[in-house]
Amino acid sequence: MPVIVNSENAHPFLPSLGTLTAIEKSLAETQEIRPLEIAIINLMAEKQTTERQLAHWFGHTPLQVRLTFAATDSYIHDVRNGRETANTSSDHIKKFYSAWSEIKGNKYDGLVVTGVNALKDRVEQEDFWPEVAKILDWSTTNVLSSLFLCWGAKAALKHFHDIDSVKQDQKIWGVYKHRVVSDKTDLLSGFPDVFDLPVSRWKTPLLGDIERHPQLEVAAASDEVGPNILVETAPTEGAVSLFPRRVHVLAHPEYDTDTLRREYVRDQRINPSGKVPANYFPDNDPTRTPLNTWRHCAHVYTNWIHALYDATPYDLAQIPAPHRVNQNSRKGTTGSSLDVHAL
Repeated sequence: MPVIVNSENAHPFLPSLGTLTAIEKSLAETQEIRPLEIAIINLMAEKQTTERQLAHWFGHTPLQVRLTFAATDSYIHDVRNGRETANTSSDHIKKFYSAWSEIKGNKYDGLVVTGVNALKDRVEQEDFWPEVAKILDWSTTNVLSSLFLCWGAKAALKHFHDIDSVKQDQKIWGVYKHRVVSDKTDLLSGFPDVFDLPVSRWKTPLLGDIERHPQLEVAAASDEVGPNILVETAPTEGAVSLFPRRVHVLAHPEYDTDTLRREYVRDQRINPSGKVPANYFPDNDPTRTPLNTWRHCAHVYTNWIHALYDATPYDLAQIPAPHRVNQNSRKGTTGSSLDVHAL
C-alpha cells in the first residue's frame, strides 16, 4: 500500500509522490474502493497446482483480488459433456471454471495466461492456437495488463511481435542465476542484482529477435539460458514511470521446492537416461532434498498486482486506458482478502 504524505509537494525523500510509493493526504482520503479483477486462463493439465501457486502470491498483499478461472471454450465444452480429465477432476473444473466465451464480455484489471504441455515444435501449431489467438486479441480491449507465463509468454511473443521460440535439442531446465538487466516498471523491486530462478522448457525466444522490438524491455536474463522476464511498456499520461502493459515470464518463480523434482520423476518414467535438472539437487544427486533458493523471486507477481493497483481506473469500463495519476480522484482496492470465483 502507498504511504501517505501530508503535503501537496514532493517530499525530498519520496520523489515519486503521486505514484504507488507515496500519495498526498487529500488524495488518499477520497479513494474509491473495489477488488482488483484478475482473469486466469489456465491451460495447465494440473490446474489446481497452478491455482494454488498463483493465488498464494496474488494474495500476498493487503489488496483484495478477485480471481476468475477460465479455459478455452473447446476444453470446457468437452469436460461438461463427459470428457475424462487425467490431472484435474472434471468436478473441480465444472465448479470453478468458466469458458472464455462466458467471460469475454467483462473487463479485467489483469489477465494471466499460463503455460501448457506443448506438443508441437511451434506455438502456432498447437490445436488450441486459434482459440488462444482470439483470447490474446480480446486482451487488447478488455484487459489493462496481461501476465503471460511459460508457453503463454511464447504464444504472446509470437502473436503480438511474430517472435518465434526455437525448440532446443535438450530440455532447458534447472535453477539458473539471473541478473537484473533493466527495470523501468519496478516489477523487480526488492530483487537482488543476481538471483536464482527455476526454468523448465524446450523452446526459447532468441535475444536478437527480442532486441528488434524496442517496446520490449529485458528485465531479467541468464547468461546460460537467455532472457526470462520481458516487459512490454506503455507510458501512462501524467505518470512518472512506465506501465507494464504485457509481462512475459519464461521462467517459473512460482514453483514450489519440489516441483522440478516431480517433473524429473515424471520424465524418468519416459526417458530414464534424461538429464538431471541443473543446479537443483545438492551435488547433482537426485536422492538428496533440494533447497529453495528462489522463493522471494515470486514477488514479481505481487509487484505486478501493485502495478495494477497504481494504474487501473476505478471504473472498469475505462479499461484498457490506464488511470491518469494526476487526476483528483483515485481508484483502488483495500483489505487483505483473496476472493476466488468463476462467473
